[in-house]
Amino acid sequence: MSGDETYPATVGQLSVWREIERLPADRLWEANLSSVWDLPEGDWSEERIWSALGAAAMRHASMRTVYVLDEDGFPRQRVAAHSVQEVLAQVGQGTADVAEREAKDAAELQRAIDTTAELPWRAWILLDGGTPKQVLVVFNHMAADGVGGLVLREDFETILGGTELPPAPGPIELALDQQGEGSGRLRNAERYWRRTISAAPHRPAGGDAEPLGAVLHTGIPMPLANEAIGKFEVTLASLILAAYYRGIQAATGEDAVLLLLMSSNRFDETHARVVTSLNQWTPLLLRFEPDEPFEEILPKVHWKAFNALKNGVCSPDAMWVIRDEHERLDPPVDPGFSYNPMLAPPGFPSEDRLVAPRIERFEPARATGPGFYLIVRGLTSLDLVFRTRRHGFDDAAMTTMLHTIQDRLAGTIGGERL
Repeated sequence: MSGDETYPATVGQLSVWREIERLPADRLWEANLSSVWDLPEGDWSEERIWSALGAAAMRHASMRTVYVLDEDGFPRQRVAAHSVQEVLAQVGQGTADVAEREAKDAAELQRAIDTTAELPWRAWILLDGGTPKQVLVVFNHMAADGVGGLVLREDFETILGGTELPPAPGPIELALDQQGEGSGRLRNAERYWRRTISAAPHRPAGGDAEPLGAVLHTGIPMPLANEAIGKFEVTLASLILAAYYRGIQAATGEDAVLLLLMSSNRFDETHARVVTSLNQWTPLLLRFEPDEPFEEILPKVHWKAFNALKNGVCSPDAMWVIRDEHERLDPPVDPGFSYNPMLAPPGFPSEDRLVAPRIERFEPARATGPGFYLIVRGLTSLDLVFRTRRHGFDDAAMTTMLHTIQDRLAGTIGGERL
């Protein structure tokens, strides 16, 4: 690969690019993700840490890629660094004291990364009494999604420990496949999008409301959740999705609900460990009677979600055309309720115990993105993070939804009701 050669973007990269294009200039930082990595036990020098970070970037081309717009406005990939030294000259930001971590993380997260002019990430070594203890990494979503960030961290730790890793398949190979053998999947996904949005409910447009944020701390430890789910023959993500649907139904009084599921698109070994942005939204329409027993709708939600996620790789331009067509109708298509589960697999260590649930309110920092968003964080215990600026969805509706969701989770997994 020469320094000037460019390649098409993946569907996932183009999807992120289109989202970034819609951000106002002062909100471009919202395309950033940040992570603090604890260093494994050992006596690590700063030089060795920097070297391992650079080697991890040499393994994953997305961390060395900038984007060039072609004459039609499509981003193309260009690998812009070809050695560890070139990488570190751009991304190495120096050191900071571990006591400054929170302030440093918050400040650097809100410093936008221009992926047309610089490598799409930055890193700092955090020191405790002069000794390296952590690494702070901020990367643009064009470089990696959340799972990609975890893969990068694992490879960094492996390299830090002394194991060399060869170059890994990356987004260039993926993009070329999507334009070849994978193109049929894109056409199927476009047809699925069109069918689903055509059947979705339409609501009077109301514009954005004041943002609301809430965290539902369910008090349910992940080992209990993963053990309990076995008797239902569905995934934990599907069970939470069904509870989310029932919560929306109770809060809005509407039976037909358009949901937008975040698909990781990492369903096979070929893509499981590719460091790039593979995430895309895929629509799902649910409609059940309010009195239908929760355990009876569980398998139906599960298989509907399974079918939706099969269509998780879709041309974002086709997707926007379909949405725009229906948003121009009177009344427009409902904007939907977004859902992004991030759940540790069974067996992930957790010493958490079952505790009483509670609700924590917060003021959302992000002003763009989905108008109604649920992020499920299930590492050691199950927490549901909501933010919304949906017109007509006030604090009372949020409370009704949270209580309904907790009731459904407690009744199937275990735990207490609010």
